[in-house]
Amino acid sequence: MPENLKPGNYIGLYLNNVLIYTGVLKDKGTMDSGRKIYQVLLVKNIFQRNFPEIHFDADIRPATWEQVQEEIKRLKVKLQKNLEMLKGENVAELITEKELHNIIG
Repeated sequence: MPENLKPGNYIGLYLNNVLIYTGVLKDKGTMDSGRKIYQVLLVKNIFQRNFPEIHFDADIRPATWEQVQEEIKRLKVKLQKNLEMLKGENVAELITEKELHNIIG
């Protein structure tokens, strides 16, 4: 199935038939050894604009828009929980005084 995919297609990255990540196929190629390489903008990295290359024999298939939306919802909940930890008394736990000095200068 990965042979039918073109750059710009929504893809799902599967491990043992379980959808792990969704993303957009940026590019694909073949190494000198014949191994396929896929460059993917994963939904989880969308704000970093990080295009990791997948060098193993990837189980990549087309993803539906619903699968992409579901992953975005999961990531949003995770982000909200992490932001809640940055409030009030939790900040001291996350940034030590020495780190704060290094940040401020």
